[in-house]
Amino acid sequence: MPTRIVFAAPGVKGGVLTQVFVEEPQQVLEAFSAADGAPFTLTARTSREEAVHLNPAGIVYWTAYSPSRARAAEAAEAAEAPE
Repeated sequence: MPTRIVFAAPGVKGGVLTQVFVEEPQQVLEAFSAADGAPFTLTARTSREEAVHLNPAGIVYWTAYSPSRARAAEAAEAAEAPE
């Protein structure tokens, strides 16, 4: 199962950005731990599956990504948006 990582982004509305990665949550934990504070690389889950270099200091948390939960959250946000 892919992993959704939430990053601190102080200049962005809401203060966070998210990205889904190909790696499983356990693989993210292993990469994060092995990096010992240094940047490390994961594969972004995009149409091109690009390598992304991550600064561990910017990571707020990560969780398993469930596409069905993501669609439900997007639908709820759209329903709340003013027209």
